[in-house]
Amino acid sequence: MKIILKFAFILFLVNLIAASILAVTYNFTKSRIEKQENLIKEEALKQVMPEKIGDRIEPVKKDGIIKYWKAFKGDNKQVQGYIYIAKKYGYSSVIETMVGIKKDGTITGVRVLSQNETPGLGAKIIEILSDKTLFSSLKQIFTKERRPEKAISPYFTEQFTNRNVKELELSMGGIHAITGATISSMAVLNSIKSDGSKILDNQNE
Repeated sequence: MKIILKFAFILFLVNLIAASILAVTYNFTKSRIEKQENLIKEEALKQVMPEKIGDRIEPVKKDGIIKYWKAFKGDNKQVQGYIYIAKKYGYSSVIETMVGIKKDGTITGVRVLSQNETPGLGAKIIEILSDKTLFSSLKQIFTKERRPEKAISPYFTEQFTNRNVKELELSMGGIHAITGATISSMAVLNSIKSDGSKILDNQNE
């Protein structure tokens, strides 16, 4: 009996120490994590809404929480588009995307903010395909003429650009699902379509 109590006490002590270390680590890193998340969102806001469409954004809040953003061009007070964050559970995690749309529903850009889908499958929603070869890379290193790199978006989310948010669907003529990751693909598509449609419908009421 004494041995059982001894081991129980040791186990309790180890768990207490581990929990304390985790709590201290969380409190120490929480502000840094939040700061990094805010930087990612600020960068995404610029990427999903081209300046030629809207170079000024204003948040729309409800109960102190930002629901979405309205985009304006210059001093024009007429709304040119909207930016919103869509969330939906995929295969193994909540997939969070930031989306920009014109006032007619045309998607201007999609950026994945966070996901923890299966590596090699659902995680391919953030995979970037490059057409660079070893020869072209070496040529660029040694050439005197340096051309600015063109920003490349993940091939899956790039499919959404210039499509109407209300007409999105997984099909041969629509959005192509990632092979072996239909659930993750559907989660992204459905969240973007549902949340974007709600924003547009509310403006027309």
